[in-house]
Amino acid sequence: MNSAVSNHLSNALHHLYINPLEKCNLHCKICYTKKTGDMLSPVQIINFVAKYHKSYELQTITFCGGEVFALSYFPEVVNTLNEQGFFVQIITNGTIDKLHLLQHPNSVNLLVSIDGVEKYHDKNRGEGNFQTSIDYIKKAQQMGFHTEIFSILTRQNLPQREKFEQFVTNELNNTPITYHPRKPPAYLKNHPTSNITGEVEGFDFLTNEEMKAVMKLPNVFPPKELGCYQISLMSDGNIYGCCEGTMPIGTINDSIEDLFEQMKKRLELWYNTNETNRCLGCTQPEFMCGVKELIIND
Repeated sequence: MNSAVSNHLSNALHHLYINPLEKCNLHCKICYTKKTGDMLSPVQIINFVAKYHKSYELQTITFCGGEVFALSYFPEVVNTLNEQGFFVQIITNGTIDKLHLLQHPNSVNLLVSIDGVEKYHDKNRGEGNFQTSIDYIKKAQQMGFHTEIFSILTRQNLPQREKFEQFVTNELNNTPITYHPRKPPAYLKNHPTSNITGEVEGFDFLTNEEMKAVMKLPNVFPPKELGCYQISLMSDGNIYGCCEGTMPIGTINDSIEDLFEQMKKRLELWYNTNETNRCLGCTQPEFMCGVKELIIND
């Protein structure tokens, strides 16, 4: 791999992603994940973090679900990790308020899912949940937490983006927004577990041209230059080279050195088999979150 990818990998390995459960308290109409009963225990999480940090300096840990605040033990795990010196990011729908149980708000970044303006958001996530999540963000900011917004884009809410951004500027102190195009059919057809289509009417997939335009936005996931990989521990104990991985690189019981080696091999495969060398690489070179053709042909 080239030096840009190698250097980026060195930085990416300071960041660990953990998905401790698949279940959620909401029933979003465009959710694409299977709500299995797999779940990591707090001991598994703390022990894996310790093993990782012993081998390589870990700085940031991102948690996602499911809805992580549905776990009774979750606030205690976050507090423990903060006290060990780690910065914790939490992807949440903002409808389960346990903020008072988190003891180190300046060491926590809350990434709250808000899918645009109120009517559209509630159509997907349930009536009243827009205001609940907005109030959650405001409370978190007052308590000293860092906050961001994750927003899924479809054909219906894409034209409302400027209106939504103006609302965020006025009401939420210009909280940063990262946009996520709704997982395209190419993703859903090829992912072994995250493959539920959900409702389409009223939440249409972006066209290829719309996808290309969205991927040029400054804050979008996956980013146009890729490089969004990290060691990712999932609820079933498997470990992937990114949070959307399709092929495990190991399990929770493997050594960190072996996991790193497998991740490097995946990146080398990308480098040797993909025409686009301006990107920072992908550990799923045959998949690329279902946007491979858009990136290569643009």
